[in-house]
Amino acid sequence: MMQTFDCDVAIVGAGPTGLTLANYLGQAGVSVILIERNATTVQAPRAVSIDDESLRTMQSVGLVERVLDNVALDYGYQYVSSANVVFAHIEPTAREYGWPRRNAFTQPELEAALREGLARFPNVRQVFESICEGVKEDDDGVTITVKGDGGAPQTIRARYLAATDGARSPIRKMIGAQLSGSTYRERWLIVDLKDTKERFRLTRVLCNPKRPTICLPGPDGRRRYEFMVHNHESDDEISTPEKVRELLAMFGPDADSPIVRRQVYTFHARMADKWNTRRIFLGGDAAHLTPPFAGQGMNSGIRDAHNLAWKLAAVVKGELGPRLLESYHPERSPHAWSLIEMAVNIGKVMMPTSAIQAFAVQAAFRLMRFIPPLHAYFAQMKYKPKPFYNAGFVLPDDGGLNVVGRMQPQPLVEFLDRSRVKLDELAGNGFALIAFGENAQATLGACAHHDFGLPNLRRIAVLPHDTNIDRTADASLTAVRAVEDFFEVRLPKGREVLIVVRPDRYAAAACDVTDASQIAAFAERVRELAASTGSPEAVSKVGAAA
Repeated sequence: MMQTFDCDVAIVGAGPTGLTLANYLGQAGVSVILIERNATTVQAPRAVSIDDESLRTMQSVGLVERVLDNVALDYGYQYVSSANVVFAHIEPTAREYGWPRRNAFTQPELEAALREGLARFPNVRQVFESICEGVKEDDDGVTITVKGDGGAPQTIRARYLAATDGARSPIRKMIGAQLSGSTYRERWLIVDLKDTKERFRLTRVLCNPKRPTICLPGPDGRRRYEFMVHNHESDDEISTPEKVRELLAMFGPDADSPIVRRQVYTFHARMADKWNTRRIFLGGDAAHLTPPFAGQGMNSGIRDAHNLAWKLAAVVKGELGPRLLESYHPERSPHAWSLIEMAVNIGKVMMPTSAIQAFAVQAAFRLMRFIPPLHAYFAQMKYKPKPFYNAGFVLPDDGGLNVVGRMQPQPLVEFLDRSRVKLDELAGNGFALIAFGENAQATLGACAHHDFGLPNLRRIAVLPHDTNIDRTADASLTAVRAVEDFFEVRLPKGREVLIVVRPDRYAAAACDVTDASQIAAFAERVRELAASTGSPEAVSKVGAAA
């Protein structure tokens, strides 16, 4: 008999990672129960920086416009010496993924928007003020014991469980995963303000060994100051209202601005040695802890959510086999760790331990101004590790195109009638086959009778920005002209290329097409990749007697 489940996917933890995952699965028609120990989403400021990849994910779950209500787009950094001289200026301008690379936001508003978004989906049930007391996994699913406020324990039966329950994740311990890495001795005092009097829009980093300080702007008059705490200062001493006002007075005009939060914290660079069992998956802070200096902790969790969400959706809907889920850890963990390492290195610049170290680092940055490529490397944030999967649900051999395993750009594209949209709006949230080149329409037409083995594959011809759409081509084919040259700078000029783009906008496969015979071979390789995920599981009943 077919087994009955209360939901396809249970999610424990309603922070940004869990809420993003629930929205994606809800939109995909997957049955979800979201479990959260608190009465509401977070109310205090936490993360303050949201990047282009995360905004692209918000776009994919249909909430980007709502999220943007509380986002200040497009800002950079100034690094300032103890002599109050700017020695480095970082203000990236590229928008290859469709959004600015650095943006300020407030976490309570983001979480509220994501939770509101769940109301769109009758297949998503929210269970707040409930603690997960235990999980038991078997061959077919997971049984979760949940206790509400003052109530008797209840059980929830799910096919899969996503544990996005934070840095102290009980479920991480339940599956036997352990964190490895470092917890640093340096402490920082966070002070969050509203109604700031400081009007400078960029992040200012004061690299002064006597008191390293970071001043971060936020939307709607919010601002965060972060002060390094010296070894001889106690947490209680540094965080008194009088001391906080004294510090604020030293570094700007905000000594009298209303204080929303003041808190001392240490930072971690740690990662779980195991991210999943067969049916239980860790995400966000449950899987990795990132120092705050690069603003990537929450953003890494949202990457986890997008990667895991489309795979869970494909498996529970019977579109691809369960071995697809085995790609989650090998795809996500290397990139998450590379961002942790980047944050640690940025921290060394932000908090010099001596005047000599500060002078050496700052002199090196000044010299970079005379080496344009190196200066651009830092000014445009090219040092940020780009996501790249060389193992997982990918066919790494793409004939030297260097496309597979990388997030694909999202240019603005133009239809024949000159209307314009971002490419993801056209590609949708499923798989897409993109033909790129001057003859993209003919290349896509040659693909018409080939089966690529992927569910709901959208087929799109994208022409270079300097090439008009062929008006005589088959009008049934979706064809657009790229307004921006992001594909062109990545791909061989004058060549015709096919790219299979996954729902999370990474290239799963690509080939350089010189004749039609190559298309059949390419389609076969993609079918083999889909088949490598195994036989799809039976779609189980949810919420009804067997």
